Amino acid sequence: MNKHTKMIGIVTVSLLAISLAACSGKPANPGNPGNEGNGSAGNQVQENNGSQTTPEQASETKQAVGTFVGLIDNHSVEIKLNGVPTAFQMDETLSAAAQEIAEGTAVEFEYVEKAIEGDPSVKQLVLTKLLAAGDAAAGTKQDAAVADLPSAKTIEVELEGMKEERTAQLAQGNGYALYTFDGFSFDAKANRLMMNYDNEYHVDIVKLPAGYNVDDLAEEAKAELSKTGQVEERSGDEIYESMRDASLFLIASGDKLTREYIVKDIGGQGYAFKINMPHGEASEGFGPLAYASLNSIVATAD
Repeated sequence: MNKHTKMIGIVTVSLLAISLAACSGKPANPGNPGNEGNGSAGNQVQENNGSQTTPEQASETKQAVGTFVGLIDNHSVEIKLNGVPTAFQMDETLSAAAQEIAEGTAVEFEYVEKAIEGDPSVKQLVLTKLLAAGDAAAGTKQDAAVADLPSAKTIEVELEGMKEERTAQLAQGNGYALYTFDGFSFDAKANRLMMNYDNEYHVDIVKLPAGYNVDDLAEEAKAELSKTGQVEERSGDEIYESMRDASLFLIASGDKLTREYIVKDIGGQGYAFKINMPHGEASEGFGPLAYASLNSIVATAD
């Protein structure tokens, strides 16, 4: 009887040991004991990948020339880029430099585009370099040296309702420099920007003297434009966006030709633009590209 009881006890202890071993757990996938660890690593990689996409992704550095409008706050500034007021972010160093630049001053700058987290279609423009090329507010202009200007730069243009970026090359005129696109030529002696497809598509550029009178210029221009057709003075939404800050915009159209006369201050220097645009298939692309080139003008030492 005692021997039988002893055997039952041994069997009970054995069963208890087996049960405890089973409760201690086993790998979730017996065929791959390391799978559980791999699963943890997989989760960790996913989290890391998520954190890596959090920082804003910056594009390549772009060079540009514009007109300084002013500080928005200590970390952002407004600059007219291709005639359009544009906001840029900046660090403390550039903020200090920006505070020394007067409104209306021509500036040369570099910037990058950064995608905003959660909406890649929204781009934040961040300055990496900012230099004053003139001081219009003080009434004195420090002309830029052509050698200091980038030989090429990327300019945003709008063609057929779509915005795109094109590379433009530096060209030197009489007391100024500007950037021209492929398909255009610049005659420095004549101060004329021309379309290669048809030279009748052109802009004559006049660097105006200090103290010029817009009313006098308008009177002379109206007399000349009236030879083409009825002269209209336009402003605001009636004209292309990048030219809305012009002090004078006149236009006259005939059966085969449209002519424009524009007076605009760029970086403290006044210019008159005489635009000749035949009615043809090149008309739609000529205007926006010509305007973009004109807005890139920087006064230079004669």
